[in-house]
Amino acid sequence: MDTIPILLLNSLMKQIRNIAIMTTAGAAIVAFSGLANAGDTPTREFSSPYTSLQLLNAGRQSDVWHIGIYITMKKGWKTYWRVPGDGGVPPSFDWSGSENIETTKVMMPLPHRFIDENGEGIGYKTEVVFPVDVIAGDPTKPAMLSLKMFYAVCNDICVPVQAEVKLDIDAKTASASNRFRLRVARAAVPVEVHDKRLSVLSLKQVETDGRSSLEVSLKGIKSPSQTDIFVEADGDSYFRKPELVSQSDEVTTWRIAVDGYGGPVSLAGKSVRLTIADGKTGLVHQGVLQ
Repeated sequence: MDTIPILLLNSLMKQIRNIAIMTTAGAAIVAFSGLANAGDTPTREFSSPYTSLQLLNAGRQSDVWHIGIYITMKKGWKTYWRVPGDGGVPPSFDWSGSENIETTKVMMPLPHRFIDENGEGIGYKTEVVFPVDVIAGDPTKPAMLSLKMFYAVCNDICVPVQAEVKLDIDAKTASASNRFRLRVARAAVPVEVHDKRLSVLSLKQVETDGRSSLEVSLKGIKSPSQTDIFVEADGDSYFRKPELVSQSDEVTTWRIAVDGYGGPVSLAGKSVRLTIADGKTGLVHQGVLQ
């Protein structure tokens, strides 16, 4: 069996998310092993009827190789961000099979929020490139990057995928087309908030109609109609689409409903990470709730 009805998968995804919070996203790989996999001989590219994945090499700058994980899907299909929404699964990346690799840093472009009959999801449609900064252990010796990646692609059905790919990290595997794709993808990765561009004036938990919400006041939003706020916080909770509750001059105030999977939600004193989408611009803010 290689497909799962969306409602059944949503239920399984929520169970996996709860397990993953206490362990790792690797639990999902065990749960879905054998549904769609890469075979016995990993290469630079993986493909299935629903999705394909390949490693891109954009060359080296100083000691850092600019690598990309390029995922394509059937038209209209989607995959998920590291906070996937209430019915998805975040991607997981296993580099343990690599050779002469010291560090890998995966970055994610600004995601989009999907709201349909299946609930809310956060991620990417049709295609996405995850930039990866790679540093070799010994730059004078050959290096090989090995990735075992678990992710899910969804439309009316969801297909969990296990892909395994490998790539020699050298000048021979780099290309101009890869450099272009990586340049576009890296430009779409949210950056740390700059005080002159945007500032977070306050973060606090509020109760409205018996429901917990995160209230965020921002200064400097240019496109309120195109704004979204993706929230990451410790604990078993999910933050829904923000609602604009007030706007005055350059200050906008947003209220974000919080769903707790394990009971009442208490956010006071917790560190939260906001990824703020202002049109096509993505900015990141780390803060502590009042």
